[in-house]
Amino acid sequence: MSEKPKSKSKKKPAGKEQLVKKTEEKEVAAALTGIEGALDMSEGVDTLEVAADVAAASAAELAAGASDLTRAVDLEVVADRVAQLSDVVAAAGVTDMLEGAEILATSEDVNVLSSMVGLMGADDLEHGLELARMAGEMWVVGDVTDLLQMPVISAFLEERGYMLQEMAVDQILRAASTRSLAEVMAATGEQIAQYGMREAAEGAVRMAVSEGMAETSEDLSDAGLVLASKGAAEVANAIEGAQIAREIAGEGVSEIAQGAAEIGAAEVLAEEAEELKKKLKK
Repeated sequence: MSEKPKSKSKKKPAGKEQLVKKTEEKEVAAALTGIEGALDMSEGVDTLEVAADVAAASAAELAAGASDLTRAVDLEVVADRVAQLSDVVAAAGVTDMLEGAEILATSEDVNVLSSMVGLMGADDLEHGLELARMAGEMWVVGDVTDLLQMPVISAFLEERGYMLQEMAVDQILRAASTRSLAEVMAATGEQIAQYGMREAAEGAVRMAVSEGMAETSEDLSDAGLVLASKGAAEVANAIEGAQIAREIAGEGVSEIAQGAAEIGAAEVLAEEAEELKKKLKK
């Protein structure tokens, strides 16, 4: 039997197969590069959003820090003014207490004088009563001498008795007026003492108010220091946050730039693949 001739299989030329393979590789590389570029650009956008959030948080913290520092300065100013006012009130309180002490000392002097005047009144009364007794005695002796037929001596004693009687009345009246004066002086001394006590009490109140104001000033100063420390920390954090935001933004920009470059490279690969396809169709 005669052998049938073998059919020859149609084979593509080796150059064309390589061209097809190269075209496919270009297309795959273009697709992968484009996807990677899109992903990088998406990540870059997300990174920029994170950077924007960090920057916004830093700006808010910077504003809070500036506010706290301003409040700290205000509190320090108020604390200084309250401290100055406390010193003024304290000085006024010391003055009031000193004046009160002087007034009380004056009232004691008046009371001493009142007591002395009272003693003088008692002495005048005693002296007046003594003169009255002497006047009575002279009248009795005058009556006796009159009975003894001694008219001259009797008249003399009668006259002296009247004089002693008048002196006794004047002395007793003087004692009464002196006693009244002593009572008035005692009342005046009491009033002066009350005034002095009021002055001393006002001084004590002002001293207490001054101490309270001094404590308030210290509290305000401490609060100002706390706010100043907090504000400084917030400003430092804000500066650090702003630096981090810039770094993150830089990373986002780099990622977007890299993605754009990759997409550009993918477009170039796609164009090359198209060129190769055109060659295959010829």
